[in-house]
Order: sequence, then structure tokens, then C-alpha cells
Amino acid sequence: MQYHEITPDMTIGDLVKSGIYGDFANFIFTDMTPDHWNCPLRDYGFDKVGFVPTLHHMEELAASGKKYVYPIYDEETRLSQWDKAKSYLLHFPGPKADLPYAVVIPGGGFNRQWGLIEGMAIAAELNHHGYTAFVLYYRTKNQPVIPNAIEDMHTAIRFIEAHAGDFQVQKGHYILGGFSAGATLAGEMGSDNLGWRSAGLPKPEMIFLGYTAIDMHAFFDTYQAFPAGHPAHDGMGDFLRRIGGPEFTWESLAPYQLVDHMDASYPPVYLTANEDDGTVPFSNSLLMEETCQRLGIPHKCRFGKAGGHSFGLGKGLAVEGWLEDALAFWQSLPS
Repeated sequence: MQYHEITPDMTIGDLVKSGIYGDFANFIFTDMTPDHWNCPLRDYGFDKVGFVPTLHHMEELAASGKKYVYPIYDEETRLSQWDKAKSYLLHFPGPKADLPYAVVIPGGGFNRQWGLIEGMAIAAELNHHGYTAFVLYYRTKNQPVIPNAIEDMHTAIRFIEAHAGDFQVQKGHYILGGFSAGATLAGEMGSDNLGWRSAGLPKPEMIFLGYTAIDMHAFFDTYQAFPAGHPAHDGMGDFLRRIGGPEFTWESLAPYQLVDHMDASYPPVYLTANEDDGTVPFSNSLLMEETCQRLGIPHKCRFGKAGGHSFGLGKGLAVEGWLEDALAFWQSLPS
């Protein structure tokens, strides 16, 4: 098909208003604010995140007229529990049937979701490699919100499993992963307190984590080290209230200190991040790597020195090819 041109001067608002992405347009960037609506694509890293191939793929799917957006809760639940009406799966069908599937979870500090960069771009590339992918849009903003987001993650897997025949994917065979806060969420699927076992779900065959935020100890220490009014104190406080509640304490954060809830049965892990990440300290990824080494969990890493946060596919960076590397790692694991 003849695709519409995508240029670095275009804004998020231009994409949403274009009308060419169908229902996908509502999920390009959630909880939109004027700064993002009016921001040119170049400011997000036009090439590195993979905007052009992603948007062309979304345009192609939207032009088919088929349904790709699914609420994960039934209608009665959405009507009686209003916040659950915001929880969706976006379906990116792969070219082949009866293969394992992938679930991708975007980040956004549990305040919003960077769906295009950290969800749709990854799903489109997974399609390119033959796999069906789903992008999870979970509940955000509440204090605390992570219990709701974990419930949404569990519900999403149940929904896919229940409709595996319709989606033409292998029931019980999947990988999942996420980025930033989405990686915080994805990592919990392997934990011994909030993961697949506690939810009665199939075990993920691999969890991939992009610049994950898992070290609640370090975040809590940072919050306490600075006075009220300091950007580090106030910014960290906003994030920790979404984890541990409005009056968070270490006790309310402790269930989400992932490395304290891992054992040798944790699924294989793939990690990617950049050392110069100014949003989520690189030490989080190193802590996850060290924990996998200590517990004998199969794992692989693709780290770069430069490239910052929210790099999507990471084209042109040292981490470029991380997704292909992650798939190769998954395929090399014993079945």
C-alpha cells in the first residue's frame, strides 16, 4: 500500500488527528498533556525508536478495518468499576498462526503510558519476526496503583489464553516484558508473591526488561536523602506513592522489592538499558543481573554506555538489535 509520509517535524497531535491509525490513535500516548501533544517526533529520537516502520505497520492494520483493541474486563465489570474501563489490549497479529505470543507493557511512571515508543514499536517488530504481540494498557495514577496494574496484567494473560483460538496463538506459551515502570510490572510476573503462580497462570517462557525500575530500597533512600521541595525528593515521592500509597513506608514498598521475591524458578530474563539513563538509574538493571547470577537464573544482557531512557528499538545505539538478540536467547532455551 501507499503509506503516508512520516517526518521528524510532525507532532504527536498530528499523528492522532490524522485519522489514518484507526483505534490505535487513542493509545499513541495516554493521558495526553499539551507538551506532548505539540512535541515534534524528533524530540523523542525519531530514528532510534523506530517511528517510521511502526507507524506504517499501524496504518496497514488500521486500513484492514478489523478489530485490534480489546477491553480486558467484561462490560458489567467496566460499568461497575469505572477504573477498569481504562484497561485494554492492543492486538498486533503476526503472519503465522499457532506460535507462542508476546505481551509488551509500556512505561510512564505509572502516571501515563508511552504506548507508541515502548509498546507499538516493539509489537510491530515482533510481527516482523513472525510473532503475534499484544500491548497492555493498564490502570495508572491511583495511589497506590501497582496492585491494580498487576491485576490488569494477570487479567490480560487470562483474556489471551481464553481466546487463544481466536487470536491463533499457542495457549500456555508466551513471553512478556516491559519498559521502565512497565518493566517493574512485567518483572512481578515471575515473583514468588505476585507472579504467575499466585495468579494460577502459565509460567512465562522469558521476561524481557528494558531499563527496569525494581530497586525500591534505592528509591526510598533517595527520597529520604533530599528535603521536601527538592526535585529528587518530590519526583521520587510521586512515583513511590503510586507504589506504596499516599503515606508510603518501607513496609508498604517491600512487597515490590523484586529481588527479595525471586528464586531459582524465576523465568529466564533478558535485560537492556543504557548506563547514562537519567530517568531510571542503570544500577537497577545491574541489580537484576546480579540477582540472576546469584540464583542461577538463565539471563542475557545488552547494555550500552549512551542512549538514555525510552529508546524503543534503539536503532543507531549500542543496544540496537536487542529485540532480535532477546528472541534468539528465548529460542535457545531448553523447552
